[in-house]
Amino acid sequence: MSINLIKKSTGITGLKVEPNARHILGGLYHQLLKKLEILPPTSGHRKSTESQTKFRLNIIETETDVVKIENKIYAGQIEELIVQAQNDLKVVDLVYETKAWELSDKNKPPVVIYSSK
Repeated sequence: MSINLIKKSTGITGLKVEPNARHILGGLYHQLLKKLEILPPTSGHRKSTESQTKFRLNIIETETDVVKIENKIYAGQIEELIVQAQNDLKVVDLVYETKAWELSDKNKPPVVIYSSK
């Protein structure tokens, strides 16, 4: 017997339940993997983000139960993962604009002030 649960709230102020979260998140992960290609393959940010995104995308594509997806990825609710993926897309642009992989002193990265406004 299978029980389908319907989430009514994320319990997080301002973060609404997304009924198509799995589909949206999968799309964002595909966008992110494509966008990462603008960074050199040796870029640390590209390597780590690609690895994490491929891991998460595999879970999204092989699992249909949102609760199981959240438990396997273990980084918050699926709605939070959507926000994280959207922010990751913005970070790729920042890394590309600052050419962070070309830093002469790896211990002193550029200061980037980010605002979501």
